Amino acid sequence: MKTRSSFIVTLALMTLVSVNGAVAAPMNPFGDVPDRHWAYDAVNKLKQDGLIDGLGQDSLAGGRVITRYEMAQMVARAVWNGEKASAEDQVLIDKLSAEFSSELKSLGVSVDTPDNAPEKKGDKLGDRLSVSGFLHLSEQVWDNRGDFKGHTAATGDTPHARDGHYPALGIDLYINYKVNDKWQVKIEDEAVRDFRSGGYWGNGYDGDVSGSQHNSQMYAEGLVGATAVKAGKFDYGAAYGLMVAPGRKGVQGVQFAFGDKAKTTLTYGYFRQRWVGNATNPSIISTTTDNRYAAIEYDVPLAPAANFKAAYHNIRTDGSDTSVISDNINLWEVGADKMLDKDWQLFGTYGQSNAASQKKAYIVGVNYKRADLNVPGSYGLTVRYINAEANSSIAPDNYWISKYDWGLKGPELSGQIMFDKNVGMMFWAASLKPTDGVHTGKLNTVKAELDFFF
Repeated sequence: MKTRSSFIVTLALMTLVSVNGAVAAPMNPFGDVPDRHWAYDAVNKLKQDGLIDGLGQDSLAGGRVITRYEMAQMVARAVWNGEKASAEDQVLIDKLSAEFSSELKSLGVSVDTPDNAPEKKGDKLGDRLSVSGFLHLSEQVWDNRGDFKGHTAATGDTPHARDGHYPALGIDLYINYKVNDKWQVKIEDEAVRDFRSGGYWGNGYDGDVSGSQHNSQMYAEGLVGATAVKAGKFDYGAAYGLMVAPGRKGVQGVQFAFGDKAKTTLTYGYFRQRWVGNATNPSIISTTTDNRYAAIEYDVPLAPAANFKAAYHNIRTDGSDTSVISDNINLWEVGADKMLDKDWQLFGTYGQSNAASQKKAYIVGVNYKRADLNVPGSYGLTVRYINAEANSSIAPDNYWISKYDWGLKGPELSGQIMFDKNVGMMFWAASLKPTDGVHTGKLNTVKAELDFFF
């Protein structure tokens, strides 16, 4: 009874947050740059001056609207080449860096905007090394029913064996070292502690910290001609995240991305067996043997305010793990998004695996506005409906839920609001049912998190 009442109270608080305005962790978490935004002219000027390299001649041609993330990638190249900038171009770089500072942080790029620029001391290591990240304080509440009650994910998940609550404190550090004008080394280090015991949540006591969540990303990133390359252990959420959502940090291998208006991404390597921070589907990803992984993604604009995305994944094992549906699993996804106006974005995606049954998945939803880390009061909201059958997807969700191998369907709500510059709250709520026709009940969970970005 106490668990249910705490769930209701938390849900009520989250509803209050959403009424006052709250940001999404949307399918495209960065939104689009409007077609008449001043940044297009600024980036083209820097490109003409040779400060943004590795882009084809038609990168911003054809009236294409690009995402803020894509724009930030271009701005990052200008930042890296800043020592070659004229005084006029440096003004543009500073202005673009301020406009896209939150996206640049997500890329691990530390920039000195006019508001926070330190004095130049000529420290070569300081010029090459940057650290960013965020401290997060969170509370998650479960009120699971039926067969979901008392279940923790088979492949590692936030524990909810008592279907109670989990208060936690964590920090994510993004360390970026500039090797040269074209290459960087990036590391993400994360630690999460149970607020009640002070220990790591995997064991509940201090002094025995799980190593698998530390250095959850370690990779080199750079340019070979016009091709963007990653090599190491890195996060990858293809297309609209239906087959694997961003945040799984699951790929150990290499990735090549090329193309201007139409972008193609090739990925090859291994997909992690286990990781104690986010669950994966144990019917798709083996926990006992290697998961050899290959993927191809294709993104192309359909119109100035619409995009099409498709992705194909292949996972092969040696056949020793009979708990997965096959030793050769194929998964594909196609989807599209459309900006209805400057604030509303509609999206939908559909996919399948080559399983004999329970192989279909889809997500439909809408994004409203977006949060800007530098703008107090800015917010965004995402509402979506997910239906991922038991054998259809690696992990279509990134919010610490379990039992993908039962299938999951139902509504989800997420949002974020900035209270102050670099201080905000995110929330997420879901009420999901199984799809496999065997299990019953509901997976009900709400999470709220206070974030301090730096």
